[in-house]
Amino acid sequence: MTLVRSVAHAAGEVTAVAELIRTALRGGAVRRMTVPLRQVVEDGHGAKFLVMPAVCADFGLYIAKTATITDGPGPTVTSVVPVFSTRTGELLAVLDGAAVTNLKCAAVTAVVTDRCAARDSSVLGIVGSGVQAWQQYLGVSAVREITRVRVHSRTAGHAEALCERIRAAGRARAVVCASAAEATSGVDVIATATTSVLPLPIATDLPEHVHINCMGAHTTRSRELPHSLLAAATLVVEDIETAVAEAGEIHRTAIDLAALESGGHTGLDGRPTVFSSTGHASLDLITCAHLVGRTHR
Repeated sequence: MTLVRSVAHAAGEVTAVAELIRTALRGGAVRRMTVPLRQVVEDGHGAKFLVMPAVCADFGLYIAKTATITDGPGPTVTSVVPVFSTRTGELLAVLDGAAVTNLKCAAVTAVVTDRCAARDSSVLGIVGSGVQAWQQYLGVSAVREITRVRVHSRTAGHAEALCERIRAAGRARAVVCASAAEATSGVDVIATATTSVLPLPIATDLPEHVHINCMGAHTTRSRELPHSLLAAATLVVEDIETAVAEAGEIHRTAIDLAALESGGHTGLDGRPTVFSSTGHASLDLITCAHLVGRTHR
């Protein structure tokens, strides 16, 4: 059994996990998984305790990402992912939940962006400046030649720190923007990665070809994007049942990842596309398979 408390990943790992996700979607492994809806228990004092299980015969793995969400002290979210063999029941590893989530988010962003964003996309607008904002840059830049990045954050210093990190990667020119509207106006791809429970004031004059990765709040009452934008866009979700249960009926006619990757949908309609992410344990399982070296049963 391997105990892994942190997992650093580079662009190469994002690409590797993205390809593993594509293969699992095309081959039907994701549809064959058993993935119950996320279970949430509250203590009545503001804390939440979550578990996201998934079982996959194709990979021979069972995982159960377990997380706590509290107001402190210490980290707001703490999570681990135990990984078991379905053949022997052996505990193969205990992975750091944040590291699994981060790598998974970057990889699925790469998969969706590659299908939805215009081929000549070169300008990325990011609202947010934390860990997820960096994952969004990694995911988008893995599949598109991004030359310019615009970043807005409530804390200008955090936005500048993210810009410095992007510049240090040596691929793009990154600038801090004074508003979310400035950061997202006229760009090819947008990433929203904040803790906001209210719609962000992004630009209203979005081009028809724009693709948006919405990675933040995803309840029926709170969302980073306004309902009007969701209604006007072609929506993409990890799993329709999960998206409807957690983020509302507007996702009922969305395209799920399996249909997006296989081409089993009616098309993207020439409208803006929005990856309205809720998270799904199938992708965590695939990421764990990569990390523990179990990409084949």
